[in-house]
Amino acid sequence: FFPARYQPSRAKMKTAAVFAAVLGLAAAASVHVQEGRVTLESDVAISRFSTGWTKIARADPKTDLSLTFAVKQQNIAQLKQTLVRISDPQNFPETYGHHLTKAEVDALVAPKAESVAAVRAFLQSHAVTDCVESDNADVIRCDVTVAVAERMLDTEYYTYHHPTRDTTVVRAAERHYSVPAPLSRHLDLVSPTVRFPAFREAQHALPSHSLRTNTPASLRALYKVGDVEGTSKDNKQACTAFLEQHYKQSDLDKFWTKYYPKGEGRTIKVIGPDTGFPGIEASLDIEYISSMGGGVETEFWSFKGNAPDNKQNEPFLTWVFLIGNTSDADVPKAFSTSYGEPEDTVSLTYMDRIEAEFVKQGARGISLLFASGDSGVAPDSGECKNGRFAGQWPAGSPWVTGVGGTENGDVGVPEVCWSGSSGGFSDRWSRPDFQREAVETYLKTATLPDASHFNASSRGFPDVSAQATDFLVINGGFTQGVAGTSCASPTFTGIFSLLNDLRLAAGKSTLGWANPFFYQNPGMFQDIVSGSNGAGIGCGGKGFEAIKGWDPVTGLGTPDYEKMAQVVKALP
Repeated sequence: FFPARYQPSRAKMKTAAVFAAVLGLAAAASVHVQEGRVTLESDVAISRFSTGWTKIARADPKTDLSLTFAVKQQNIAQLKQTLVRISDPQNFPETYGHHLTKAEVDALVAPKAESVAAVRAFLQSHAVTDCVESDNADVIRCDVTVAVAERMLDTEYYTYHHPTRDTTVVRAAERHYSVPAPLSRHLDLVSPTVRFPAFREAQHALPSHSLRTNTPASLRALYKVGDVEGTSKDNKQACTAFLEQHYKQSDLDKFWTKYYPKGEGRTIKVIGPDTGFPGIEASLDIEYISSMGGGVETEFWSFKGNAPDNKQNEPFLTWVFLIGNTSDADVPKAFSTSYGEPEDTVSLTYMDRIEAEFVKQGARGISLLFASGDSGVAPDSGECKNGRFAGQWPAGSPWVTGVGGTENGDVGVPEVCWSGSSGGFSDRWSRPDFQREAVETYLKTATLPDASHFNASSRGFPDVSAQATDFLVINGGFTQGVAGTSCASPTFTGIFSLLNDLRLAAGKSTLGWANPFFYQNPGMFQDIVSGSNGAGIGCGGKGFEAIKGWDPVTGLGTPDYEKMAQVVKALP
């Protein structure tokens, strides 16, 4: 996970002892310490974290955990300002594309030395030494047993089972966890504790009333990609998979032979485990990103997150931190991810820290694209709590690109928005400058749902879209129909990687955080102007409509590669 294992030197142990004394963290300290404790991630009700999971029993105290300590970083506001200046070709042409190196980002956000020492001291006080650190020590990950973690965090771990996915995890979701008060100012969070994996994946779908069937050939025609392939040796793209999602090379080979013969004989590098029966999500992602972004080196990043062949961990967090600790030469330039969940199931502390990680990757020229979700304006449950539409995360983050869904259409025939496409407005993030004009135009022009359902002053999502229904996927040796914005994200990302390829071939930098560039050039998208996303139970009976320009169903629209390529070629 990280490059070097942390075994405290004598000097470090001396420092640890000093800080342990200062913090009052005696090695034999019990769970109930005298100086008081601070609860972390407490803004979300503990019951919200485990929705959909069944508690089984207390976890075996000998169960191994890979416990991550996110040490507080510095200068995140400065990094955000830098990211804006290097990602806005219209207002900052002189600095556009001047991305930072990993070393520069690490140096800028590195924690204070006292914070790192305090966390090390806390670990030493519990005799925890089997740890690794990120290059700048903003993340420290330690292998501990459940018994040790319970003492450290004054909590109880239980096993939980997800009935529809047949997955078991160990989490501390009976009560919130805490750390000694003096230590709390040095930590953002500890994981795995209260957070559970979010399940969102493509759905098996029988042929629908749709007027089209989606394959690489039909999508390349629809989005005017034609036979274009990537050629730059410096280009790389990846899709992600979490919790038991695997693909089989034999399925991919069969898919390429049948639907994208140019791919035959190519190889995919796998990061992490990829064993077990193939999953529809993983098969969809790798088959479409590798064919829509044909010729671009492609990787499959897999994170299981649970035993027996992995210590219990939080897989999404593991992915985010792994990106941050992969060298500039090795890290993919664009990621497609179908992970997501309603905003109100994510603590602000966790969200803020992950947002900082998104900013770090954008500053390095890495693009992160997320499927917006498949529940219209509702949360994944399909029911609006107190009539409130759901913000979705990470797709609703201003620092990533959210990808919504469309259906129907053909070359010369307009697409329409898919009713399942999640979209709307965040209840966590204010409206970013890059989309201010586009969103305000929508709010003035569209026929809107009742104002009580959403926050009209906040970040709107998604940003872009692509086809989301009637995809043909080969999984487990058989051709299956698939639907969801999980189809749209790898489709758009593959095309996006071809745009990166144009810049790299010209000796320029990657597009990186592309949102400002996208909103400054709406004419390079195929605008979606009909349909609306659905409203679930208690959602007022009406979602958002698609109209001319940006809308909270399909964003700016679907790609027109020919137009996009011309605009990209003209960038500084």
